[in-house]
Amino acid sequence: MSVASETLPFFRDQWAERLVDSCVIKRADGSSFSDVTGQTTIVYETIYLGVCLVRPTGAGSAEYGEQETAVRRYRVFIPDDETGPQPGDLIDVTSTRDGHLDGNTLVITGLRADTYNTVRALDCEENQDD
Repeated sequence: MSVASETLPFFRDQWAERLVDSCVIKRADGSSFSDVTGQTTIVYETIYLGVCLVRPTGAGSAEYGEQETAVRRYRVFIPDDETGPQPGDLIDVTSTRDGHLDGNTLVITGLRADTYNTVRALDCEENQDD
């Protein structure tokens, strides 16, 4: 066994102590139509529900509907053993220490991984479809 693999439990425990926020990660799983309202509603499957850490990583811009729009980027950390999230999934931020992010929805744009993961890192940006 290598030194790196022997120290993984220690570093995973260190990360676990820092996951002080909470979130729900969900994936579109179809839709339902209401004859009463005439509205189609997207149905979501819960992929993950639990602790996380939401950190801003910067801002940029993107073109949406031929209009330049500011985009805030985040990195969301979840326990290393969670392997379900994929790009395109949504993250509902349910509580943070700061509180300003509570209620925000983020879109996963990328996943970070390596052989010695101590935490699962998800690259995200604000959901522009809200």
